[in-house]
Amino acid sequence: MSLLVKDFYNFLKTIAPLHIAEPQDNNGLQIGSLFNQVSGVLLTVDVSKEVISYALNKGLNLIISHHPFIYKPLTNITPDEYKGSLIYSLIKQDLNVISWHTPLDKISDGVSEAFIKALNLKGSDFIFKEKNENFGLGRVVYLKKSIKLQDLVKKISDLTNSWVMVVGDLETEIDSFGFCGGSGAFLKEELKKLKINTLITSDVKYHNAQEAYEEGFNFIIIDHGVSESFVLPFLKEKLQEFLKIHNTKIPVEIFKNKSPYKIFTFKKEG
Repeated sequence: MSLLVKDFYNFLKTIAPLHIAEPQDNNGLQIGSLFNQVSGVLLTVDVSKEVISYALNKGLNLIISHHPFIYKPLTNITPDEYKGSLIYSLIKQDLNVISWHTPLDKISDGVSEAFIKALNLKGSDFIFKEKNENFGLGRVVYLKKSIKLQDLVKKISDLTNSWVMVVGDLETEIDSFGFCGGSGAFLKEELKKLKINTLITSDVKYHNAQEAYEEGFNFIIIDHGVSESFVLPFLKEKLQEFLKIHNTKIPVEIFKNKSPYKIFTFKKEG
């Protein structure tokens, strides 16, 4: 049985409904046609030149990205600038792009819970829960046994195989923490209401970090894209179940974008 782009679009709505998206967000079909037949699916956080090249080489004509491929309004589309060149390439090669962003952030087993599960832990609730709804932002984890902050940092470093920055005393004992994939520093005050003093997230600005340090609040800061990439295996599993129900065999692959950052520290001799 052949499936169309619209079949995947409609299935994604059953996992993470569009009505819970943030108002400014741009989800759904970004490039292509809902009526194109799908030969294969590539899951990624961001659409990039590498992603497009990989999709073409593997014959995967539907790219599902977490971050919106088109977010800010476009004033022009030309092959001479970065975004325009990607759009030209996608259309010329007859590739389709669906983006599914904040709905995946807000469901209970979405972006944040996927990362926590990868640590072999389980979230107990949202950090911030939408009123009278079963969705929200971030997840709270209560540990069975307290550990030092540095031990949690080591676990995260081993899991992500990427850089980690810390605001706080590495010797601090913690028995709980919050996690929010992507930019979640604004959830610090919500965690403080819960008497939790540690948040794993990304994109923490200097003044927020300085204030947290003075207050004795800990930030574990990881790469934005890496923090959200753990939802991709969750999506792959769901899509494979969907394909099995429809008795359809097409490949579903994951492309993990590397962090664009490299952090160096140099020690002076002597």
